[in-house]
Amino acid sequence: MKRVYSAENAFDAQIIRDHLEHHGIAAAVHGNMLTGAIGELPMDTRPSVWIEDPDLYERARDLIGRFENARADGKQWTCRHCGETNEPAFEICWACAADRET
Repeated sequence: MKRVYSAENAFDAQIIRDHLEHHGIAAAVHGNMLTGAIGELPMDTRPSVWIEDPDLYERARDLIGRFENARADGKQWTCRHCGETNEPAFEICWACAADRET
């Protein structure tokens, strides 16, 4: 396994894990129960996302980067499949589950 993302909170870690899984990359969140120990443990206790296949590291980082850029641009997008309006953070249409790019 290889770490591809350190999150600020468990919610963000889960979103990234789900995004990678949607794109065919097996991933898991580690450390999401350690946030309560911040300041008590001498290590990084932020949740992190790990992928099972280290050969997919570059692809995973690219997907994460594109996801974060889409969140930052703040523009809603319209699904080309069903016509539904989606918030910028969604890479998958909430109504029909089509990819943003299709």
